[in-house]
Amino acid sequence: MTMDKLFLAFHVVRALMWVGSLFALMAFLSAVAGEPDPAARGRLLKHLREAAIVPDVGGTIAIVFGAHWLFRYKLYETTYMQLKLVLVVGLLALHVILKRKAGQAKRGQDFVPPALLLKPALTAIALGIVIFVITKVPV
Repeated sequence: MTMDKLFLAFHVVRALMWVGSLFALMAFLSAVAGEPDPAARGRLLKHLREAAIVPDVGGTIAIVFGAHWLFRYKLYETTYMQLKLVLVVGLLALHVILKRKAGQAKRGQDFVPPALLLKPALTAIALGIVIFVITKVPV
């Protein structure tokens, strides 16, 4: 196994961790927002704090190891990778939205739970990324 393939494996696994943990973060935010009991809400907030760290770790590692492939093989010159990177920017935007809501919840501020459309949007973004990488369309 070459280091490049090892780096690709790190990139893919951490990208999966990133997307999956964003789904979990949405679920925690919805649970915290809908919990009327202060004691139960406090316990949920403890778990929310822990869950809010995982997307940061997954996203950072996915980006670092993805950048290795992007620049080593000049993938930024390919159309499919440019389209994939546009979707990654969308993923980053969703990440920021959810982290802001988590920050509001942790500070005890009122916040609106994540919109129902964020789950299908996250699904569509992740699916689009996979489709562009596997099919390499348009070439």
